[in-house]
Amino acid sequence: MVAGYTLILVILVLGGLIATLGDRIGTRVGKARLSLFKLRPRTTAVLVTIATGGVISATTLGILLAADQQLRDGLFRLHQIQEDLERVEKQKNTAQTELATALTQLQRTQAQLQAADRNVKAIEAKLAQVNRNYQNALAKLATAEQESRTLEAQIQELKQDRGQLQAQLQQAQAQVAQARAQAERLRREGQQLQTSIAQLELVRGRLEQEIGQLRQGNVAIRREQVLATATIRAIYDKELARQAVEQTLQEASRVAGCLGQSQSPPEVCLSQTNVSIPNPPRIRISTTEVNNLVNTLSNGRDYVMRVLASANYSSGEPEVGVFTDLTPNRLIFPAGAVVAQIPLDLGTMDEPAILSQLDRLFLASNLRARQSGILADPLTNKVGSFSQVALVQFVEQLQNLKGVVQVQSVARRPIYTAGPLDIQLVAVQNGEVVLRSS
Repeated sequence: MVAGYTLILVILVLGGLIATLGDRIGTRVGKARLSLFKLRPRTTAVLVTIATGGVISATTLGILLAADQQLRDGLFRLHQIQEDLERVEKQKNTAQTELATALTQLQRTQAQLQAADRNVKAIEAKLAQVNRNYQNALAKLATAEQESRTLEAQIQELKQDRGQLQAQLQQAQAQVAQARAQAERLRREGQQLQTSIAQLELVRGRLEQEIGQLRQGNVAIRREQVLATATIRAIYDKELARQAVEQTLQEASRVAGCLGQSQSPPEVCLSQTNVSIPNPPRIRISTTEVNNLVNTLSNGRDYVMRVLASANYSSGEPEVGVFTDLTPNRLIFPAGAVVAQIPLDLGTMDEPAILSQLDRLFLASNLRARQSGILADPLTNKVGSFSQVALVQFVEQLQNLKGVVQVQSVARRPIYTAGPLDIQLVAVQNGEVVLRSS
């Protein structure tokens, strides 16, 4: 405040001094009749007076600006101050709005708080009631626990009694189940025995008939004798499959007629495929079996079909019952495959001993072939034969060798399921083939 008054006093004094100084300068300029810029002396005196007034104003303004920071800010930063003032005003309005909103929210919160206080008081009242109920419940629980211990003792006794009763019940149930199982087993065994007895009666009757035929010496076809064998390859059409079945049955009829009329050995009748037999017997086979054969053969796979006699038949019988055996045909032994082998010490063996060992080789070959899948003759259980002449020649040549040799039965050609097993005897010594049968 004092600084402001002092500043005003200084400005007034300084203004008076500058005005006096300007007047003196103007007077002297006028008296001297000076001329500036070729002006008249009076005009020049006026210009000097004006300049002196400008200096006074500038000096006054400079002193004010230099002495007062607020004046400088007001003069040079007035626009920015106004913008700041407007922004602050807006912030003030926003703050007032937010304050009003906060006050409203506060009022709502206070109302909710009052309601919550009322709820708390209500809950506290309920809690007091619950505590009273809890104390009553504790008293009742103590009584109930006493009763529970009494009941548990009784329950334990009842559980023991129940365990004993359950053990007795399980034992009784096991005995009942065992008795039922035994009764069921006996019933099934009885049914099986009855079925077996009926089958045995049928077999006995058929065997008695076959024995009578055998005693009379006129049996031409034996039960399970192979009447025809056919290799059927990759048929997809049922009509072609039916034709193949019919041709095989016709061949079985021809062989049955040959066996019944000419009394020829089975090998001769099976090999004479081009010989026609007058009035061959009719083949008896069910339609269902034929249809099953057709359906199976038409699936495109290779099969071996055999037709076998279902019973013994005498010469000249007009009808022969048969059944069929259908087996997938596959390669069992490729050509040159070793079927079986045995070692022979030729230095210590004579001809009978060699023949005995070769018989063992044939038996092993036959067993290996049957186990591998080659079909055997049901009557002889053999899968092929070996020439006796070739066997004798091989033994004679074998006796000319010395030391230990491995005799192998080797497949002459690819052997399939249909057979027969066609083998060649080969003697191997020190890893080299030294002898082959013819």
